[in-house]
Amino acid sequence: MAGTLIVSLDFELFWGMLDCSTLEAYQDHVLGGRKAIPQLLQIFEKYGIHATWATVGFQFARSREELEPFFPPEALRPTYEKTELNPYPWFDTIGRTEAEAPCFFAASLVEQIGKTPGQEIGSHTFCHYYCREKGQTLEQFAADLRAARAMGAAQGYDLQSIVLPRNQCEPEYVRVMRECGFTAYRDEENDWIHEKIKFRPLLRGLRLLDVYLPLTGQGGYTPRNEGGIWNLTGSRMYKPIFDRLRFLEGWKLRRIKCQMLHAAQNDLTFHLWWHPHNIGIHTQAHFAQLEEIFRYYLELKQRYGMRSLNMGEAARECQHRQEEQT
Repeated sequence: MAGTLIVSLDFELFWGMLDCSTLEAYQDHVLGGRKAIPQLLQIFEKYGIHATWATVGFQFARSREELEPFFPPEALRPTYEKTELNPYPWFDTIGRTEAEAPCFFAASLVEQIGKTPGQEIGSHTFCHYYCREKGQTLEQFAADLRAARAMGAAQGYDLQSIVLPRNQCEPEYVRVMRECGFTAYRDEENDWIHEKIKFRPLLRGLRLLDVYLPLTGQGGYTPRNEGGIWNLTGSRMYKPIFDRLRFLEGWKLRRIKCQMLHAAQNDLTFHLWWHPHNIGIHTQAHFAQLEEIFRYYLELKQRYGMRSLNMGEAARECQHRQEEQT
C-alpha cells in the first residue's frame, strides 16, 4: 500500500465559535471562509485533492422550517452545564434562511461541494456536539447523530465519515458512532503533548511550538479498525497565519512537508485538516501556502506513488484490504 494523504475540513460556520467569540467579532472570518470555498474547490480539483467536508447538520438546511423537523426531542438535546454551548436557543435570534443567516446555514455550499469530484460530505454532528462537556449524556449524543444522518439523507447524502467537534472522543462514543452507521472518524492527534500535558497554558504553548518544530515526530500511521469503524487519526492541523509569528511561516510549511515525506516513504497515512473559517482572513496568502503543500504532494505522488483519498475512500480501501487478508 502506498502512502496516503487525507484532507478533512471541519465545516461549521459560526456554530463552533459560540463560546469563543461574539458573532460581530468573528463574522468576517466566517463570511471570508464561505467566500473562499469555491476557489478552494478549484484548487482541490487542480491538484487532485480528495477531501472530506465534515459538516454541521444544521447547515444542510435551506431554512429553519426545513431544519426543525429533524430536531431531537427536547429531552434528548444536549444539557451542557456550560449553557453557552447549547446552540438551540440561537434559532430565536438568527434569520430563518441562508440568505438571512449566512453564518449559520450553508445548503448552497454543501450542494456545490457535493458536486465537486473527489469531495465527500461527512458529518460534524448535528448541532456541533461536545462529547466531553459535563451535563450531556450518551443518549443525547446518539439522538444527535441520528438527526445528523437523517438530515443528510434528506438532502441526498449518505453520511459515512464523522469528525467530532474539537476532536472530543471517548471509547463509548466511538461505539455509538459505529452503531449509528458511520464507518470512519478522525481521532485527535496521538502524541505525548496530548497524552501527558494537562496544564492547559503549557499544552497550548507546546502545541503552538509543534506547528513549527518537530516536537511530536512525523504523525504518519496505519489506520486501525475499531470494531467496524476506522480510526483515521488527525496528523496535523493546518494552522492559519499568525501575524505575530509570520516570520516562522516557512518553518510551518517545512514541518508539514517533512511529515508528508515520511508518510510517503514509509507507506503511511498523513491526515491534514483545518476549518474553512481559518482561511477567511488573509485568504490569498493561505491559498498560496496550500498550493505549495499540494504541489509537494504531486512530487510525492510521482516519486513514491502517494495517493489523495477522502476519509470515506480511505475507510473503504482499508476494509477491502482487511477482508482480502482474512
